[in-house]
Amino acid sequence: MKGSSHFVIGVVAGAAVGLQANYSLLTTAICAGIGGVSGLVPDLDTNGVASNRITVSKQISKTLMQIVGVCILFAIAYQAATDGFALNDCIYGGIALILLILSKKITQRRMLTLTGAMVILLGISWQQSIGIILSGSYIVIASFLPHRSYTHSIIGLAFYAFILVKLNEQWPVNGMVAAGIAGYISHLLADMKLLPMNRRGVKWFAPVWNREF
Repeated sequence: MKGSSHFVIGVVAGAAVGLQANYSLLTTAICAGIGGVSGLVPDLDTNGVASNRITVSKQISKTLMQIVGVCILFAIAYQAATDGFALNDCIYGGIALILLILSKKITQRRMLTLTGAMVILLGISWQQSIGIILSGSYIVIASFLPHRSYTHSIIGLAFYAFILVKLNEQWPVNGMVAAGIAGYISHLLADMKLLPMNRRGVKWFAPVWNREF
């Protein structure tokens, strides 16, 4: 199922939480948004809508790395021509070469890994937010997982629910946890083999039981 479909289903699930709890129209709309985003989260383990939206384009990243790397090398050459070669130039030259090599090797999945690492650093620097740190950890872990593995299981759901609880403790929003969980579950249900458009199913109980449902 496409990411856009998961988003719409998640929006409906989040809105249902708001309506069932008789929240105000604004709060119900917020719940719908949370549900929609949560409906995309399990697919962070693949190059889908969710991962591509939160990462910088691979091509843009490659270009920036190449520009920075070349600029550093030119700066070193200029420095050596005017003031002579310094020991620090070796360090900067090494950084430039690393950037140029990475620009040839980096993939969109590794960009997602870097994004997760930056989110973790943000959480550490910003009031040591456990919710943000856990969010970054989820992104990093998902970037290394095969598609439809642990993010598409009860373990992934439990981890995401824990993230929502921690975020809600710091920034309380009516219905955040319930809407997020509903959106996440809606994704797993929509990916099940029970639906004729799905050739693969969901391993709800991985790694204990790897049967697809």
